Amino acid sequence: MHIHSFTPSTFVNGPGNRAMIHFQGCTLACPGCFNTATHPKEAGEEVTVNELIDRIPATADGITISGGEPFMQPEDLYHLVTELRSKFDSIVVFSGFYLHEIKNIRNGNDIINMIDVLIDGRFEKDKLADNGLRGSDNQTIHLLSDRHTYDDFAQRNVEITINNIGELSMTGFPSQELITGIAGLGGSN
Repeated sequence: MHIHSFTPSTFVNGPGNRAMIHFQGCTLACPGCFNTATHPKEAGEEVTVNELIDRIPATADGITISGGEPFMQPEDLYHLVTELRSKFDSIVVFSGFYLHEIKNIRNGNDIINMIDVLIDGRFEKDKLADNGLRGSDNQTIHLLSDRHTYDDFAQRNVEITINNIGELSMTGFPSQELITGIAGLGGSN
């Protein structure tokens, strides 16, 4: 599978301390997408499911998967969530596809049956969300198991990291003011 990035610990992409996996590759091309570096399918890092699972710290409360677009690698996503299900109590997946579209993707129904929360829908820059873990108001938080409540996804925060060579990375759900401010400083997503 191709991933864009792996974050071993984040507190802003779902409830608790979560490992975060960003898949590489997306052809949806939502105008105003915050994470365009995840779009080219040839980019990123090639990893096996087992290599990726070995990176997840034992202290993780759950896993969040985003993109790019995870459902553009349906076989790999299915294999990953199947392995994760036996090890973690909480799996959250973000997708630009809508639930009814996912059900028509190869392994889509099987993946849905293995995860706890799906946050779906194409990002719409004219409908920016100002609450909850979603980019735009048209996106829906689907509780697919009884492990979570909507309150678990009400907080909206960001984590900003600067590595030892001065590169900035941000995860979570920034306000438009924060995105504009960082862009004005010459930063990148």
